[in-house]
Amino acid sequence: MKKENNVSLWLGNFTNEKDFKKFMEIKYTDDVDSISSKFKENFKIQYYDINFSEVDWIEEGLSDFQELLEGFSNDYEIIPKFKENYNDKLEKEYNSIIFLYDFEYDGICKHVEYNGNEIDFIGCVNYNK
Repeated sequence: MKKENNVSLWLGNFTNEKDFKKFMEIKYTDDVDSISSKFKENFKIQYYDINFSEVDWIEEGLSDFQELLEGFSNDYEIIPKFKENYNDKLEKEYNSIIFLYDFEYDGICKHVEYNGNEIDFIGCVNYNK
C-alpha cells in the first residue's frame, strides 16, 4: 500500500534474467488496460507505481545486504536499516532484487515459488527523500 518514505524489499532466486523479467512483466490489452504481473498477483498487491520501483537480476547470488543492495537509490540509508532490522547476513544467497519505494507491503505473503524459482518478502524500512 502506498506510504511515503517507506521502501519494501523482495529478494529472490531465478534461474535466469528472462524468467525474472517474465515474473515482473506487466502486459496490456488492446484497450490499454493493464494485466497484472505474476509478482503483483502472487503477492496480492493491488497497485504500486512502477516509476517508484527498482528491479535487478545478477548472475551470482549473494547473501550480504551490503553487496546485494549497493548501487540502488538511497542505498547509503537503506542498507544500514535493513542490516539492523533483518540481520547483517541473509539466510541464503539471492540473485533477484525488487524495491518498491513509497510503498509499505503488509507482508500478507512472505514466500512465493514460481516455475522453479522463488522470491521472499524481506521487509520494509523508512528512508528520506
